[in-house]
Amino acid sequence: MKVIKIIGLFCLFALTFFYTEKVINVTLEQDEIMIKIKEYAKNNNTLPSNAIIKDDTIIPGKTGRQVNVDSSYKSMKKIGYFEPTLIAYESIYPEISIYNNYNKYIIKGDSTKKNVSLIYIINNNNIIDNIVNTSNKFNIKLNLFIDSSYLSNNINILEKIKNNEIYNYGNKGNYTKDNLIINNNIINNKTNNNSNICLFGKKDNTSLNNCANSKMLSLYIDTITNYYNIKDNLENGKIYVIDNTKELNNISQYIISKGYNIVPLSELITE
Repeated sequence: MKVIKIIGLFCLFALTFFYTEKVINVTLEQDEIMIKIKEYAKNNNTLPSNAIIKDDTIIPGKTGRQVNVDSSYKSMKKIGYFEPTLIAYESIYPEISIYNNYNKYIIKGDSTKKNVSLIYIINNNNIIDNIVNTSNKFNIKLNLFIDSSYLSNNINILEKIKNNEIYNYGNKGNYTKDNLIINNNIINNKTNNNSNICLFGKKDNTSLNNCANSKMLSLYIDTITNYYNIKDNLENGKIYVIDNTKELNNISQYIISKGYNIVPLSELITE
């Protein structure tokens, strides 16, 4: 008899809980704030897009986002009305991503925006002033890949150029495990960004694997360009490696005059 009573009480509790939850859900569905949040979500949720892989190369995808209905509702319920500025979002990550394909070479960035990136390889003092002056003049961030042999004797130079993004170029583009550990630590400790990108002018499986094992992205840009090449080949998402800093002022001025933004790699190739 006791067992039957216990089972009966358990069923009663379960039914009560189920009924209460049902009533709450129905009430929420009829709530004006909830209705407006769900309507807003229909028009503002964006789906992710997968990275594009071709052989050993990859072009970054795009992270989507969706309205977090519950968090948004809780915030707005406190004030008693629908307020778009209190909408909370959550990210939807692509299934195929640069972050699960570290063994692929990135060849360009996001082509949906008028953004490009400029890269310089730092291996001597002669180009530093032009880089600093131009980046300050146009309020832009360049991407400076610093050679390990130069860095070991010129660590103090990082303070002068740290308003740009600074990355490890290995030993003339060759990356070893030791090089990645030592130089990345120096860069990460003394600059404003993490050294999480390797740069390749020619493909090298050994260096690529070393970068991949260190969870570093790898860029493959096999052409060093100049002012006239950029004029003829300016397009969304492009990454340009330039070795003549005397052209930097004119290059920057031209790119900006065409309505493009010069952005750091952390923005151009992020998903």
